[in-house]
Amino acid sequence: MNAWAQTKQVSGVVTDGTGETVIGASVLEKGTTNGTITDLDGKFILTVNENAVLQISYVGYTTQEVPVKGKTSFNITLKEDSEMLEEVVVVGY
Repeated sequence: MNAWAQTKQVSGVVTDGTGETVIGASVLEKGTTNGTITDLDGKFILTVNENAVLQISYVGYTTQEVPVKGKTSFNITLKEDSEMLEEVVVVGY
């Protein structure tokens, strides 16, 4: 007996704590190499397994994990990682 994984298309918007969209945030199906990045409007579209967990990450923000659990649309707000921000060094020439 063959078991086929059910897949579905999910979409969403990634914003920061101030409500601004996050351009180029990584959206990945946890445990796989299946992923995408957010567009200029902070939006993403990805085909994942029914029981997938989405990992959303961006430099300077803590990584969020969101279970799909029957949902197809997501509004994700990233939280600033204050420890990460203290480690950033900018060098100009």
